[in-house]
Amino acid sequence: MDQNVCPACKHEVLAEHLEPSLIDQDNNSVESEIALDELDMEAIIANEFECSKCKHDECEINEIAMTGAGLSKVLNIQYHHYLYASCLQCGFVEIYNPNLLNRR
Repeated sequence: MDQNVCPACKHEVLAEHLEPSLIDQDNNSVESEIALDELDMEAIIANEFECSKCKHDECEINEIAMTGAGLSKVLNIQYHHYLYASCLQCGFVEIYNPNLLNRR
């Protein structure tokens, strides 16, 4: 670009249009905070995990999403999200509701 003029359309290009939008940065930071919260929740579960069946302390953590009843089931809208920890020794699974854990 020559002197802040677009070579294709010959219109002036302002400097703020050349930099990433602050609004996009705000949206990305909110999304990254949500992702960090989920990672923090997984880290908390992993650090505090003790299998209730065999007392082993290592687990694998994954997320599962499920539909509710009624219309959400028909439309396959999965708005119930849970974390589950599988014991690496015996395979026993414990399910956690992140919404309830976030309130603690």
